[in-house]
Amino acid sequence: MAEEKKLSLWKRIAGYSAFSVFALITAFFLTFPYETLKERVRLEADAQGYVVKIGSLGPGFFSLRATDVKISAKSTGAAEEAPPQALQIDAISVGPALFPPGVAISARAFGGSVVAKAGMLKDVSVKLEAEDIDLSKGNLKGFTGIDFGGTIDLSAALAMPQVKVGGGPAEPDLGAATGNLVLETHGVAINGGTANVVIPMYGAEPTPLDLPKIVLGDITGKLKFEKGAGTIEEFRGKSADLEVGITGTIKLAKALAYSEPNLEVRFKPDSEFQKRLGLVGSALSAVGSDPKDPSWRLGRLTGFLGKPNFR
Repeated sequence: MAEEKKLSLWKRIAGYSAFSVFALITAFFLTFPYETLKERVRLEADAQGYVVKIGSLGPGFFSLRATDVKISAKSTGAAEEAPPQALQIDAISVGPALFPPGVAISARAFGGSVVAKAGMLKDVSVKLEAEDIDLSKGNLKGFTGIDFGGTIDLSAALAMPQVKVGGGPAEPDLGAATGNLVLETHGVAINGGTANVVIPMYGAEPTPLDLPKIVLGDITGKLKFEKGAGTIEEFRGKSADLEVGITGTIKLAKALAYSEPNLEVRFKPDSEFQKRLGLVGSALSAVGSDPKDPSWRLGRLTGFLGKPNFR
């Protein structure tokens, strides 16, 4: 009998504690100053050169939830300029993650879903899952000026140690990250549009190019990272226009733009496709043949991710 009373007391304490935590979290999300947050997001985006419009912002399921989010570049004010078109995101939710403790972000966009979690214990762990991302949706064409097609699936998991910089707080070190990244594309294509591309043989300034139809098709990529040293375990793609294979390594840095690729890029363009590329096709012709198979071309990507060098 005493044992039953003791168990009953334990259950009551656990129940009251759980209810108190639930009530505290619920009250937090119900009384959060959402209009103030919306204005802060607008100001931060404006400082970075973007305009963010949020249809509604309020409580979700243990999260802050924004719907009908539109992101566009700021207008330059030129009279002849058309108003910049906005990238569209159906919904974004931000809330706490429990295992490990941290932040969880989920989004519905481009006809698919994105879930990202960041855990913050001894190391910072980041996980990302993007499924069924349809590049023809979300007004990506209007936002970028390029008419994309096809779908993308992406998963990534990285663990980064936290290191102190000077006398400041510890920060995650991407240059020592361990984990993996997996990419799958299905029927990816560029159906036209305009892109600003730096072509070394024509100078350092970006050159506006009208893009022809480019079918990249199905691509499979797998990268593994060990203490900042990344190895491409597999990267291959094939379509009617192009076959491509990439091998080599990527040395991560604390800032992603300073990460150093050392990659061999083998590609085999269809002759008619290369003619359609115009200037870009001429640049590809300058890339040497692969000694193992002259029907393929072999280029090397070095430098930094923020300023790559392809030859």
